Amino acid sequence: MILSIHLGSWLWLLVMVIAGLTRHSVKATNRYLILSRLGYLLLIISGVYLSTKTFSGAWLLTLLKGILGIGTIGLIEVAFARKQESRLSPQLLSLLSAGLILTIVCGFSLHYLLAGHWF
Repeated sequence: MILSIHLGSWLWLLVMVIAGLTRHSVKATNRYLILSRLGYLLLIISGVYLSTKTFSGAWLLTLLKGILGIGTIGLIEVAFARKQESRLSPQLLSLLSAGLILTIVCGFSLHYLLAGHWF
């Protein structure tokens, strides 16, 4: 149940970020920023719960995923701020994409490493 909420929140966040960063209007971008912050809230709550379940089995990977997740949220915030200022750069988008991919890879690695322990 919690894992489904966590995965759904990531999907929600991904859709909101893509939609928000592709808008031309600052007002529309702001709407998606607010909606993405709802996703953060669910991600952080479910992520903390899930990390308590995985920490004893793979503490380093759990810690790495947490750090990457928080860093990715920070990059999303910076990307939205730059978008509102009309200074969104391709380098920032590349860094954000890399952060998302690394966080997702760590999450799936935790799942496959500890499969059956918390499902």
